[in-house]
Amino acid sequence: MRLIGVPPNRWGIGGTPARAPSPSVTFGIREAAFSRPDADEIVARLVTGVTDAVVGVFGERVRAGLTVELVGTPDGRTGVGGVVVTA
Repeated sequence: MRLIGVPPNRWGIGGTPARAPSPSVTFGIREAAFSRPDADEIVARLVTGVTDAVVGVFGERVRAGLTVELVGTPDGRTGVGGVVVTA
């Protein structure tokens, strides 16, 4: 998971510098998860859980603008410790 925080006035919303932008979270997940019969439930639970966790840290003010992006990675396209990881 990658959480990106940007200092005030270094991010824009609607063409205007944002004084207190909400975080953006990119969450890597195996692409195969999106093909499962329960994929919609998995996505909903991850988005809700990550959102609630970030709001727990930064406060309710970030909820409305918080972005959670789930990025699918095909099997065999990730490496750990110099070794390609497969399912």
